[in-house]
Order: sequence, then structure tokens, then C-alpha cells
Amino acid sequence: MNKWEHIKQYQQAGAYVFMALPNQKHNGIAGGFHNSFNKWVELKDWIKRHSDYQNGNVGIDLSKSNLVVVDIDKHEHNGMASILAWFKTHHIEPDTIQDTYIKRTPTGGLHAFYLIPNGQIKPKHVINAIKGVDVLSETGVTVAPSMIDEGQYRQITAFDKIKPVPQWVYDLVNDLGTDRPNNTYKAKYSLADRWEMTINGFDTGERNNQAMSLAGYLFAIDVTPQYIYDIMQTVNERSNEPLPDHELNTVYMSARRREEKKRARMSEYGRD
Repeated sequence: MNKWEHIKQYQQAGAYVFMALPNQKHNGIAGGFHNSFNKWVELKDWIKRHSDYQNGNVGIDLSKSNLVVVDIDKHEHNGMASILAWFKTHHIEPDTIQDTYIKRTPTGGLHAFYLIPNGQIKPKHVINAIKGVDVLSETGVTVAPSMIDEGQYRQITAFDKIKPVPQWVYDLVNDLGTDRPNNTYKAKYSLADRWEMTINGFDTGERNNQAMSLAGYLFAIDVTPQYIYDIMQTVNERSNEPLPDHELNTVYMSARRREEKKRARMSEYGRD
């Protein structure tokens, strides 16, 4: 796949693409990485007016795009060791990081890309959420097939494997992933918050997150799966802007699979 095919693929997913000069990460025109476009014809026109960028690198303007990136460093810090330890502490499957579009940087780091569903807020932009791991949502990020000092950005998984942002990314940035002593996991929503959801419906901008939290809680207390789905439908109908059925189904199945995996792990631990 050549550079232009990569760009069109990013744009088709809703990404705003900018150009950098060869061997650079940044756009040097006034506005910087905000010189970004999600339509090929617009970017093509910009390149015609700035021919120095014709053979340059490719970046994505995350501030405009429905994307977030978990940046795992392997150059200055061992971010992979940090995030695997964090996954273990929070009972998250270690291979979850590979279940989306992954890109390797020239220095050996990894960028995991996730889509932000319509109506869902982005995770905060946090540098060093844990040692060697950044969550990027408001900056420009260099993407394949760019090159820096003869090192290439490479796709590890196909771009069409990109997945919706999982709950753990929000947990990582909401002061849950820091390296402070005695840091303990705290749910994004309290029990009182969940009961309020059942009365008032899901809040616009938090619908997916709240639906996942409610479903996870109901599975955890052993409510029958069919009842859980019925409850979620009822709560959704009470929302000012209900989730489309297909999105509600996706949230329900994701919560169900997560709970099944959790119980399988606990069963495995019990046999040790």
C-alpha cells in the first residue's frame, strides 16, 4: 500500500490528515498540524499549494479526529512493562492492547489507535499516565508509512482492525493509572450514579460509558443476562438521546464478554 492509499484509508475512517516535511513529524506552515483534512480532494489541493510536502511524512490531527492513541514508549522508558503491570493489577487481559490498529514507531514503541463512537466524549490528553505511556487525544501524531532518520513507522495490525475505545483507556487517564503509592482502582461511576441512570436514562456525551458501567455492574451481581438487556433497553429509552440499537447491542455484548473472561480467570486461579 502506498502513501496515498494509507491517507485515503485514514480519512475514510474520519481522520483529519496533515503533511509534514520529509524526515520530520511537524507541519511547518502557520497552524501546524491543524492544516489537516478529512477529504482527499482538500488535502490534495493543499499539497499542490505546498509542493515541499509532496514527498513528506503523514500525520493525523487527533484534536479534530474521532480517534485516541495510547502511546507506549520503548525508547526512554519501558512503557510496555508499565502497561502490562497495570493490566495485571486491574484484571485486564494483557493481549487487549493488540485488539485494534497498532503501529510501531522507528524507536520500537507502539501506538494503539481507537475510535470514539458518536456521542461519546474523548479520553483526556495525558502525558505519562503511567511511566512510559501517554494517552493522546489533542495533538498531532505521525503515522505509517512515514520515515524518520531512515526508521519507518510500520503497521503491526491492519487499519481496518481499529476498535472503539475501551473503558480501560478512560480509567488510565482519570487518575487511576498513576504510579503513586497505594493507588487503588476506583470505578468511574458510583453505585448511586448507576441508580440515577436507571431513573433518568443515560447522559448525552456519556451514553456509551454509562451503559457499559451499568451493564458491567449488573453482570457482576449475577442478574440474568436477558434481564440485563431488558434493563439497558428501558434505561436507554429514558435517555434524552437514546443510543441506536446497534450501539446498545455492542455495549451489552462487550460487557458480557468482559464478565465471562473475568469469571474464567477467577476459575483458573481457583484451580492453582
